[in-house]
Amino acid sequence: MVSIFTAPLATPAQLSTSPSQQSGIPESLEQKLHLVACRLIQAAGILMELPQPTIATAIVLLQRYYLTTSLTASPLLQTTLASLYLSTKLTEHSQKPRDLINIFKYLLSPTSPLHPPHLRHKDDETTERKSNKSLYYVPEGDYTALRSLLLSTEAKILRALGFNTTVNLPYTLAFNYLQSLGVLTSTSTPTKTPDGSLSNPLQHDKLVSTTFAYLTDLLSSPSQVYLTHHPHELAVAGIYLAARDHGVKLPERWWEVWDVERETLGFLVVVMRGGTYTAASGKVWIVEEGVFEERDGGEVIAIGPDSVEREMERLRNL
Repeated sequence: MVSIFTAPLATPAQLSTSPSQQSGIPESLEQKLHLVACRLIQAAGILMELPQPTIATAIVLLQRYYLTTSLTASPLLQTTLASLYLSTKLTEHSQKPRDLINIFKYLLSPTSPLHPPHLRHKDDETTERKSNKSLYYVPEGDYTALRSLLLSTEAKILRALGFNTTVNLPYTLAFNYLQSLGVLTSTSTPTKTPDGSLSNPLQHDKLVSTTFAYLTDLLSSPSQVYLTHHPHELAVAGIYLAARDHGVKLPERWWEVWDVERETLGFLVVVMRGGTYTAASGKVWIVEEGVFEERDGGEVIAIGPDSVEREMERLRNL
């Protein structure tokens, strides 16, 4: 029985007729902006030492929200910030608004590894050597305005989701399934290595990390399968690919034990193998204001409301 608190799955039709696309944003542009949001949340979570479930919850909340709201009605940057803020409270890793605002300000500053190197000015590089903080310091007046915007955007997300903020993730399920399959059982007692440390007694010690890596990458997939598939289906697909990568033999048709159809598994495997959206050069840089730009060093994606409007106008004139 499905819990009444579990968010209903989205349909492919909902993804292909999202409010953003109905407001005139092309699907390719929407996918780019979703990828940028995922990367910003992931980067901010890592800097704040948040657990992966908190980061994943924020990404899923943001994806659900944009099933009901257009990017033109709710700008990406403030929504990304509010999604992570809400997620930290839901997962009991609450953070102060100032810390989140400072982190996002840093990630969009010239000192950030997400900032395109070719857009840095010499003055920025000189200032960076002297004092990094001067490039991403948030004055008190600006902070008060940003904090107010953060709280109001959080309230908009809650209302749009009908206060249904339950997010079921596949990580714990995947680990439990691996244990049930017996591939994590130790075959012998730990032995000492030449350097004196104990060897890993697991049969396949990298299987869990590879499975989790697939599930984490899947958060950034243009297919948004976290919205269209159940957690147990995602967990099985991650295990399937991880077992293939490490040459681990599993029982025949083992996925049927967890009620996953072969066609569903095949689709998810294709999506996982397809990876995330990447520019032709394989690198995506992020700035707040500016124009979308493609160079040999990568593609620059500007996430400010004016930047998105300019890109839409450029695409209409092509």
